[in-house]
Amino acid sequence: MIVRDRKDAKNSQVDEEKFVSRRYTLRADGMGHSVHETYIKPGQSLHMWYRNHKETVICMEGEGRIEDLTEGGSWDLKPGVLYALDKNQKHILSSEEGMTVLCVFSPSLVGPEDHDERGSYPFYDDDGSIVQH
Repeated sequence: MIVRDRKDAKNSQVDEEKFVSRRYTLRADGMGHSVHETYIKPGQSLHMWYRNHKETVICMEGEGRIEDLTEGGSWDLKPGVLYALDKNQKHILSSEEGMTVLCVFSPSLVGPEDHDERGSYPFYDDDGSIVQH
């Protein structure tokens, strides 16, 4: 059994200009997915496109907005609202006041992933080498 708290997740934290991601589980845990708590900083708008991963997100605290740039549409996010990027949609995630979301990635992230210029995470092999950009 894996039991971790926020302090444990902080050890694999990624702190970017627009958000902070605490990674609770990663590929090395063997779960087939990774779980992250992400705080979108106030006034931020993140242009993303997870070409190599599927992502499911549920808003836990605060409010924001998700805009689908691939298929169209936009939705308000508040606690309890979930969205899933089932077709690797390009999207914009934004929050005026700050928002905390719980994210699940498949395949699992390895740990060092950071957004590239397209807003995507590369796909890493278990040894930390990039398999696909």
